[in-house]
Amino acid sequence: MKRILCLLILCLGIQKGFSQTLPRVYNQFFMNPYVYNPAMAGVEGHTVVFFMYKDQWAGIDGAPNHSNVSFHVPLKGGLAFGAMAYNERAGLYSQNGGKVTGGYLVSIDREHFFRFGMSLGAGNNTLNFGEFDSPSDPAFQNLIKNESFLIGDIGFAYHFGHFNVGLALPTIFGYDLFSQESTQINVRPQDNLLFKINYRGHIGDNIAVEPHLLYRYNKYLSNQLEATVIFHLLHIVWVGGTYRQDAGFVALLGAKFWEKMGVGYSFEYGNPSTAALIGGTHEIHIGYHLGTRKAHAEHVSSFIKSHRTTAEERAKAAELERQKKLQALQQSRKPATAAKNEDDLGLLAGAKKEEPKKAASNWNYEQENEPIERVNQFGEKERGIKFDRVNEKGEKEVVFSWLPPPPPGTKEETYEIADPTSDPLIRTRPDGSKEAGITWTRTLDGDKKETLVIWDAIMSEDVAGELDHNKSVAKTLKDAKIVIKASEPPVEVVKEAVVIEEIVEKAPTKVVIQETPKIKEDISPVEEDAINVEVQVTRGGTNLVELPSGNYVIVGVYKSFQNAEDASDRFFQRGFHDTKVGYITATGYYYVVVFESSDMTKVISVKNKMKNVHGFSKVWVLTVNE
Repeated sequence: MKRILCLLILCLGIQKGFSQTLPRVYNQFFMNPYVYNPAMAGVEGHTVVFFMYKDQWAGIDGAPNHSNVSFHVPLKGGLAFGAMAYNERAGLYSQNGGKVTGGYLVSIDREHFFRFGMSLGAGNNTLNFGEFDSPSDPAFQNLIKNESFLIGDIGFAYHFGHFNVGLALPTIFGYDLFSQESTQINVRPQDNLLFKINYRGHIGDNIAVEPHLLYRYNKYLSNQLEATVIFHLLHIVWVGGTYRQDAGFVALLGAKFWEKMGVGYSFEYGNPSTAALIGGTHEIHIGYHLGTRKAHAEHVSSFIKSHRTTAEERAKAAELERQKKLQALQQSRKPATAAKNEDDLGLLAGAKKEEPKKAASNWNYEQENEPIERVNQFGEKERGIKFDRVNEKGEKEVVFSWLPPPPPGTKEETYEIADPTSDPLIRTRPDGSKEAGITWTRTLDGDKKETLVIWDAIMSEDVAGELDHNKSVAKTLKDAKIVIKASEPPVEVVKEAVVIEEIVEKAPTKVVIQETPKIKEDISPVEEDAINVEVQVTRGGTNLVELPSGNYVIVGVYKSFQNAEDASDRFFQRGFHDTKVGYITATGYYYVVVFESSDMTKVISVKNKMKNVHGFSKVWVLTVNE
């Protein structure tokens, strides 16, 4: 079988330009469209490296195989650069080649883009005569010569959202062929074209479908149509299939890791009439993103990062959602005096106030033998105080009023019902459920008083029983007096840091200004080496979570948004409820901010106080200029 294949290759090889005659076919072109169209150089938005290996016709000894490695990156000003090197082997025949690519992106508007790319390179054909029984036989010597040739291709692409269209000329150098009748044929660049169209649609946030359609036109070979469908599942695994005209079916499977790496495998069964004889074709494709996404990449269409939104956009959404939940928590604890000025006790999202009914005024405070506690979504430990009543329908209703822990710097807090003679406030949510607003008087460290209205859901006795099994004694509302002590020893300097007006009266510390220092690559958690300056100065960028111009007290710098977000939550649990996460394009890092102000005196004062607090020894000021 091996000798039959060798003779077949030699018969084809006598045609000058054989290397350009048969178009290369890749089963996983969707991972790296640059292999078909040079205009797609830089389309990933990252510096990216791809490796591909294809073992064709596995049932034949000495069958063709192909491998290549490619690299491309978007540059500033819409430019792009790419390069590829490849090797092909088929029995005694071998070909090596390489090319470099230049690309350019034209932005029509925010949704319409044109790409152009062109490659130039060279290759070499060789034949291993040593494999012949009689390598010096002139009949073999005249079949094919070791020769070099030029490589060049050109491509165009148009992008509209997730819709992409491309046209490529696989070779821009003409060459000569000889037909079976020994007639010379001059092959021109336009005699070989590749047209490709694809679209990525999202079925929710976790599933995407990606159909591709290719058409190969060749003036001297059969034209070929190819259709591929890929499903991205949870943006971690993909599955799909291809049908290639006159060639059969291809099964596709792959996985993504950390939104940086993709590994794909394909099995091509081939044409059913010949598959049993020649065997299937295996192909492995690996792609890897180097570094972070280039900020100057105006248009990105990445297979490895197939989410509906980018990581930066998802980070922004996560931060906004966190802030929204924090705002809701703070709203539920608004002082009563402030709440009355906001839509009648702060009714939210269409909730309707319900006037108290005297017939249902038998509310009780249920004094439990053991306190019930929970940790809320922000990591705070809350105390649940149980109240119940029998409503106008004769049904028992229960509400747990969840009391927040003492604020930072407070040793003890006491809660009492503000007006035991009045019923709790009742309101109906848009979904029909009801909430009770318990009005509390909170006393901090025995002297500072404030009134809070805390809203919580009213539940049935059965639901409440599943939540809490403690025995309780029914008492009147005036007996509800709860004392909560701080779970950790308070740090007085934290209290001073919060009361800004007391701090700023002191003279600010001398400030050492230094332009943006280079952050060590290994800086990730706040416990690592900190930046050893009083004030760091940098410029803002265009990232979605970019810190705007201003002065910030920084307590951590991280490579990933998730690590920064986790640290932000830890500081929030310590009582720093203004903590947020921001990005600086100039450094490529996410920063955890605990305080910000346009007044540098305030910022420096807070920073100096916080440096003496346990866990805050590595604190500095970041100034962002426009």
